[in-house]
Amino acid sequence: MSQQPSVSTPAIPEPPQQRPATPPDPHHGSALLDPRRLWAGAAVSVASYLAAFVFSIALVVLSLAGIAAGQGTLAPALDGALPAQETPDAWSQLVQLAAQLVAMAHLGALDTAVQGTVFFGTLRGDAMGYAVPLTVLLVSALGVYFGSRVAEHRIPSGARPQLLLQSAVTGVVYSLLVNGLAAAAAVRFPGSNGFSVKPISAENPWSLFVAFVFGAGLAAVSRNGVYVRRAPSAGPVPPLGKLNLPVAAVTVHTVLFSAIAVPAAWITAAVAGGWTALLSGPLWIGNGVGYSFVAGHLGGVRVFMETSQILGGQESRSEDYTVYGFGADVAGASAAGAAWGALALALVCTVATAIAVLLRRGRVASADVLSWIPVPAAFLVLGLLLLPLLTAQAGFDVSGLAAGEYLVAPAWWSPVVFLAWGLLVEVCARFIAPSVLPFVPAKLQRLAQVLPFAPIAQPATSHAGATVPDGTPGSDSQTHGPSGNSSGLAGDGAAPEGMPARELSAKGKKRLLVALSALGAVVVLTVGSLVVVNAVKAGPDKLVGEYVQALVDGDAEKALAILDPDIPNEDRELLTNKVFGAAENRIEGFSVISGKVSGESAVVRVELRQGGRKYEQAFSLFKSRPEFLDDHWKLGGSPLQRISISADAPVPALSVNGIAVATGQGDTSAFGTNFSLPAFPGSYTVGLPESEKHLAAAEQQVLVPIGAAGQAPETARLTVQASESLRTETSRQVAAALAACEKSTELEPEGCPFYVFAFGDVRNVKWSVDAEPDYAMQRSFDGAWRLSGGTPGEASVSYERNAFSKTRPEWEKETKKVDFSVRGSVSVVADKVVVKLSRF
Repeated sequence: MSQQPSVSTPAIPEPPQQRPATPPDPHHGSALLDPRRLWAGAAVSVASYLAAFVFSIALVVLSLAGIAAGQGTLAPALDGALPAQETPDAWSQLVQLAAQLVAMAHLGALDTAVQGTVFFGTLRGDAMGYAVPLTVLLVSALGVYFGSRVAEHRIPSGARPQLLLQSAVTGVVYSLLVNGLAAAAAVRFPGSNGFSVKPISAENPWSLFVAFVFGAGLAAVSRNGVYVRRAPSAGPVPPLGKLNLPVAAVTVHTVLFSAIAVPAAWITAAVAGGWTALLSGPLWIGNGVGYSFVAGHLGGVRVFMETSQILGGQESRSEDYTVYGFGADVAGASAAGAAWGALALALVCTVATAIAVLLRRGRVASADVLSWIPVPAAFLVLGLLLLPLLTAQAGFDVSGLAAGEYLVAPAWWSPVVFLAWGLLVEVCARFIAPSVLPFVPAKLQRLAQVLPFAPIAQPATSHAGATVPDGTPGSDSQTHGPSGNSSGLAGDGAAPEGMPARELSAKGKKRLLVALSALGAVVVLTVGSLVVVNAVKAGPDKLVGEYVQALVDGDAEKALAILDPDIPNEDRELLTNKVFGAAENRIEGFSVISGKVSGESAVVRVELRQGGRKYEQAFSLFKSRPEFLDDHWKLGGSPLQRISISADAPVPALSVNGIAVATGQGDTSAFGTNFSLPAFPGSYTVGLPESEKHLAAAEQQVLVPIGAAGQAPETARLTVQASESLRTETSRQVAAALAACEKSTELEPEGCPFYVFAFGDVRNVKWSVDAEPDYAMQRSFDGAWRLSGGTPGEASVSYERNAFSKTRPEWEKETKKVDFSVRGSVSVVADKVVVKLSRF
């Protein structure tokens, strides 16, 4: 039988030995209930509330000072939201605001209502806001806990009924203070212009109940810790004592995470937000770190925003997504870095918490199923508590005008994720912490045994035969943990007795090094893989860059394929390479300013440059059937501006950058043509196409500017005139018509602009045009061209006239001159010019 080499097994540092239990004071506690001492519980409530109230005033002062410093004023302004004469000075509302903060810390919700009369009737609007300032809640908890502890030391309870009654008094008085002072110190706005504003207050029945349970529960736990130390029991561990280990594990984990996250978040916010973020940090830092805590543990944070506009047309905008896990698309590059840091911190805190669990409980048999439950259950409870504590909600409803609802809260399934983390802590405590423990300094081991709840050693009965994970027999204290009482939570908190804290042999150190190397390799490969995936995956900024570059290059087809707008094919006449490629003054260049990803959507801000002008435009994108290596980003919500063209004549086609574009105007009798099509940014030349033989119009330049609303393109208004070919053909036909009229043998030739009247019979009529008239072509309301105006022409006629007897005619030769003007119509029928002259 081989002998194993001896291994030095110094015991784990034991927790500080406590003083022997002090027997109850013979002058106190002789009765089960002593009403004369209940004032102590009420005093604790008053002191605790004052601490929270003073802290809240400090938060309000710092926040207002930060806002004022950011605005460069002595008093923070509301940016014109309300008239200055109707708005209470923010500094005058310190007491009111502080009282509401304390009530909100106990799950109270702000609410108000505005009602008044306008021209169309009575108008009412309701608004609410809910958020739990965690720093105020923490100060309140510390005040109640330590205040009750001091009170129990100075005025001890004689029995548990007295202790519970004292705790109940603390809860009742504390709840009345929190809600009563919040109601009394409601923020009030004076009525104005017929409108009244309901005082803003955070008290409600729910906060009344929560404040009572909060005060009474913390007071009972705190007093009980003092009570059991004063009167220890050798009996079995009470049920409350079983909570020592899981509560300590959750507390250690949360405190370690916060100790790093709080200063990191505060410094980051101060650098980005200046004085406003720096001074207001104590107000929001708890909630901000809370969201980081959830995200770092791979939980989900739901973001919901919905705004409905009723007046002026039904319109609704809604966003509902969940930010979860970690990755480059959480909320942009900076937020992605924060998520990675939070995850790394959560992993480190998990190992540290596992070591603390091992030191407080000792080794336990893995086959003991019940021993696996407490720590994961505590993390599950933590996740459940974070649901109401980290929910921030606001909403408004103005009847008949608009409504809105906004929410940021942990996802409903986040508690399940925390349950998994609790199980991970338990696994680490059993299989990883024993190997890491030899590297933990002795002082830290002693601190882990006594903080946050110092265990009290208590006699325990040994049971032989139990086996610890290394296969050696051990006492009951090794397998099930010792019984004992603790500060605040009694029982099951003593330091493990006899648990070996071995110094590793050379072989053990080699194995540990191999294990840690393997673990490190897995972590590096995992992190590296995720980094590579995020590097390979095309972000939303890449798609936006490709789209804008296509606009710079005049590649309309590529830009259209990326944009994929909801535009009918018949309206895409200008969205072609021929038209857009010939456009001048296109976008000259661009710079991506920022990109922010929120769940399934993203917003990328780009600076565009056109003709020396700069404009910052936001592009909205969304994921379409995302895959592991490709999120398939799509542009959305980027409407194109439209070119509007009008002509004072019906034209079947127009020319845009030299390309004929059909207008769809087939009615030749219409008064004009109105035409509008979407177009990419650039300068477009608008006129009539070369194929148009009979009409002409001066070309115009239309600029489609960058930006969606800064500068809308002007309407191109074409003044249509007769083309040179039409005028030439008209002149030819007018000359031919006049020539035909000259050959007429009648004094009043049909369809001719000149005529004379003679009494009697005439013969030998001869016409001649002595002077050609001038005329103008003007468009008529019926779509035809009219010939009129100009310098009159002159015609002469000679004839013989018999003015008397027909039986004995006497023919006399006469000559007359007449002035005449060209009047008539010009129309195009089947692409042929038809001129008709008339006398009038």
